[in-house]
Amino acid sequence: MNNQAMKIIKFLFFFALTASIFYLIFRKVNYLSLKEVFLNAKWQYLAIGGLIVVLTQVISAKKWQIILKAMDYSISFKDSFRIIMAASPVSAIIPAKAGDLIRAYYLKDKIPAAKVAGGVVAERFIDISILAFYSFLGALFFKNWLIFSISSSVILLILLVFLIISRIRVPLGNWQERIESFLYISKIFTNEPKKLLPILYYGAILWLSPILTAKFFFLGLGVSVPLFYVAAAFPLAIFVSLLPITIAGMGTRDSAIIYLFSQFASTPVCLAVGLLYSFFAFWFLALLGLPFMKKML
Repeated sequence: MNNQAMKIIKFLFFFALTASIFYLIFRKVNYLSLKEVFLNAKWQYLAIGGLIVVLTQVISAKKWQIILKAMDYSISFKDSFRIIMAASPVSAIIPAKAGDLIRAYYLKDKIPAAKVAGGVVAERFIDISILAFYSFLGALFFKNWLIFSISSSVILLILLVFLIISRIRVPLGNWQERIESFLYISKIFTNEPKKLLPILYYGAILWLSPILTAKFFFLGLGVSVPLFYVAAAFPLAIFVSLLPITIAGMGTRDSAIIYLFSQFASTPVCLAVGLLYSFFAFWFLALLGLPFMKKML
């Protein structure tokens, strides 16, 4: 079986899982009630939420430029933005946003692929830690000890990962150079923490966006959820969506939103928020990224 056939089979598998989860969700949600939610929506709030998602691509591009600079590779902001946008179509269809690894292909003539891949993975760990920190603060404010314990565990786990990476000594062998290249950026962060500060700064701004987006989506659908609770709960929905089992985290993220926000909003409203987030954060960005992807390829 060739590579292309395997990719098709994997995609069909993830598509089937995504469809199965939505089938279970829609067994509990009346189609007409979901339609009613959208018909009564205040579209100005939904538009603001969508605009926030699109604008964060600019911050994401700046953050990626700084990560590469930390590895002593310089690219322009314009090129960084093109790479971020060109990766969005692939990230929309590959689970856990693993499609971001295509950045290594786009930069193959400038930077070793293993270093770029290591940068993408390190960036993902930093992003998760920032989201977990927001969740930690929100849970502390609301005294939600379940969310507090989960977010605390995520932060401690990521710190442990970076601690282990800083102490890894790669044995001699055929894979030594590749592994060293992959861990290169992570070791820079652990050995030179000051290089991490600007990345944390832009990451903190960037990952406010899904929290604010979810807040505006709920407002647009007629529900006011306290901002600190959104900060506590919505990152957990994003964590669940990173499980590599569905396309763009759809289904898993929606289920988590329904569970976490059930005390504030009805199931149709929670599902509508999940669908809106999937549309703007994945499919709309993927559509905008197609011209960039075509040019990069």
